[in-house]
Amino acid sequence: MILIGSVALTACDPPMPPEVLASLAEQTYTCEVGDSQLYALSTVASVAADWQFSVEMNCPGMTITPVDAATDATALQINRAGVAATGASFSEVPFALDAVVLAVNLPDITNVVLSAEAIDKIWAGQITNWNDPTLVSLNSSFELPDLAISFGTDAEVGDTTSFTDWMMRLSGKVLSLTGGTANLEEFVEGSLVLTKYSTAADLAATVVAIVTDPKQDAVAADAEHIISAGTMFKAKLVGTNVQLTFDPKAKPIAPEGINQAPAAYEAVTLITLSLVGEDNLKTRAAAKYLLRQDSQGSLGLSSVIALPENLRAIALSTVSVGLPLPTITPE
Repeated sequence: MILIGSVALTACDPPMPPEVLASLAEQTYTCEVGDSQLYALSTVASVAADWQFSVEMNCPGMTITPVDAATDATALQINRAGVAATGASFSEVPFALDAVVLAVNLPDITNVVLSAEAIDKIWAGQITNWNDPTLVSLNSSFELPDLAISFGTDAEVGDTTSFTDWMMRLSGKVLSLTGGTANLEEFVEGSLVLTKYSTAADLAATVVAIVTDPKQDAVAADAEHIISAGTMFKAKLVGTNVQLTFDPKAKPIAPEGINQAPAAYEAVTLITLSLVGEDNLKTRAAAKYLLRQDSQGSLGLSSVIALPENLRAIALSTVSVGLPLPTITPE
């Protein structure tokens, strides 16, 4: 079913819950004739051509054109949270997840565990070799090499607050990320580099699991555990923007069909979608189309992670204001 145009809502129309709207969006397309330029950061841009082809197939007369750089005329802009859109945006919503992780290069080792205390000591220069007794005790299932640790922070990592806040909650100490010279360009053996999950995934690098409870398995920095953390955001609509605040006390929401949510990798970060220019239905319809595509697995071709359903439902309901409401067809 394709919905084209807009309808006026009256006070008699009962509002649909966001999760119902999200479910119905899977079964319908909302199309508005016209072109919308799309800029996406590099970790998302790889699937932009697929979106361009898809919308032309499903919404005749509606197009989404990827561009390499954003201008005031770029109606849809996908970037990391906190990065201002080029031009004034009339709405901003969550679009995808990323995380701050530790990428490690150790010969023939693909599973490394560290604690907040160990990370603090590495950055403080108190642990300098991978065979240090503290690290050996955390990784007792295999032998760590006698190899000097080189550490550092990727210049492109962006905001590391989610990681340092998590380490503070785990250790009770402020983690200083100053110092270190290791980088991903060289990424020599023994390197430990703080970076984005998406960057580590592009490099196929081993990422560190974090100890959160000595009596439980360390929390892996993978999609399953990052999505679990994504369900811990509190959402608030501020004007036409969705404002998300991570709540470390929140209980992660289990995926549908799963009894218990995976442990949360709490150094989760957001990627946002900005709708730029004058508020209009064409841009809203294109934004809704992109959010619908996320749930269809299109982001699986990129190195970022699709939103959990609770956040995607909020984003969909926000960008859908003024667009035709999906209808339930009687069986």
